[in-house]
Amino acid sequence: MIIVAIVLIILCAYGAYWIADLRRLDRAIATLPIPPALPLVGNAMLFIGSTEKILKNLEYIASLALKHKGAVKLWLGPKLYIAIGNPEDAQVVLDNCLDKDAVYRFLRPWLGRGLFIAPLGLWKAHRKVLLPIFHNKVVEEYLSVISTQADVLLERIAEQSGKSEFDVLKYITACTLDIVFETAMGERMDVQHTPDTSYLRARHTVMTILNKRFFKVWLQPDFIFNLTPFAKQQRENIEITHKFTDEVVKKKRRQQNMAISDNQLARQPKTVLDMLFGREIEFTDEQLREHIDSITIAGNDTTALVIAYTLVLLGIHQDAQNKVLQEQKNIFGDSKRGALKEDIFKMNYLERVIKESMRLYAVVPIISRNIHKDIYLPHSNVTVPAGAGAVVGAFAIHRLESLWGPNANEFDPDRFLPERSIDRHPAAFIPFSYGPRNCIGRNFGMIIIKCIISSFVRSYKIEANDLGPLKIEILLFPIKGHQIKVTKRLP
Repeated sequence: MIIVAIVLIILCAYGAYWIADLRRLDRAIATLPIPPALPLVGNAMLFIGSTEKILKNLEYIASLALKHKGAVKLWLGPKLYIAIGNPEDAQVVLDNCLDKDAVYRFLRPWLGRGLFIAPLGLWKAHRKVLLPIFHNKVVEEYLSVISTQADVLLERIAEQSGKSEFDVLKYITACTLDIVFETAMGERMDVQHTPDTSYLRARHTVMTILNKRFFKVWLQPDFIFNLTPFAKQQRENIEITHKFTDEVVKKKRRQQNMAISDNQLARQPKTVLDMLFGREIEFTDEQLREHIDSITIAGNDTTALVIAYTLVLLGIHQDAQNKVLQEQKNIFGDSKRGALKEDIFKMNYLERVIKESMRLYAVVPIISRNIHKDIYLPHSNVTVPAGAGAVVGAFAIHRLESLWGPNANEFDPDRFLPERSIDRHPAAFIPFSYGPRNCIGRNFGMIIIKCIISSFVRSYKIEANDLGPLKIEILLFPIKGHQIKVTKRLP
């Protein structure tokens, strides 16, 4: 009885401390509004339901924030979050809070401690080493790979020429996968011709399960998730993807250790994996796999989505498509060759179109960070206490009328003209996140996007109606897909 009494006293004391701490957090940002909440679960009900409904609830939160200085507070069970929909506060958070929020832990069994979700200390050390690999001069060496795969894409798209609407994303995703695999690992997967492989099936299965965990609250606690069939299925499919990358890493390690002459090495195109050997940090095979998986998994789908959204928007806005085509003709004439470095720098209007696509359809609609120290948010005029989380709504900031004008929801590439951008807040446009922990592969991604759209528009006329309603599945997707019609352009 004495032991039971002691346990009860300890539990009561812990409960009282816990409740007091929650009240402390709540009082710190008492001036911020909160959507209707329920006891114990707080606002978690807003994140239950279809992915379309969840996105609508996020839009509701953004509208509530807009009415109250651009921020609201949310309770997801015992966890306090501040949802930010203004660039001033977003800049402060993304400049100072570099640790990813705890929700990213669901990715850890797959991506380990790779750069995308690495703990802060490890991220700082490894990013410094990886950053030179993504320098423009290095990335430009991959243009021939991008060009070759873009040509394959155009051949595959030919089967749809002159027919009804089709979802272009699956074609684009296969193309970008081939580019990323070859440039990151030196592996020619030929996904565009052979999309049904055990690796790709496993990858798709893991992504589907992760999406369930992110948006089904009852699957988030590990002890519950581990009781479901999803846990075993995820583990088995992660093992398949890890095995593939591990084998590539081991093969590259053997090649590095072989006595190959300098001339032979010079003739071989260097992949990202090649350049990770012999750095200041001697990466283990496991670390190499985690970084390469982060690049090929976290980076590929975002790039493919930007291309797909841009193609649909060009299909809707024929005037913009004609301007893009004219710009391409000014650069290439009637040639269908792939883009060179000097060509990419001339694609000014296309770049504005791509940026406007990323503004209207932020493929990473929310960015989550952990608040590790008390931080003052100037726009909301509150100090967010350590222990809370911050959710930056890129999709909300990108459509603020105070930043983008009364036609913020309309497609207008010229809003990215230099003279219209010069006074814009630096965190008003954050498709690649913002601050020290922004996307390390953003330049590489933009080069791929420009090259593929350039080749596509020169070869096919695009028609589209609209994107229709959207849904959030970690990334932003149209419910009906990226539907376009294409017609081959005459020589």
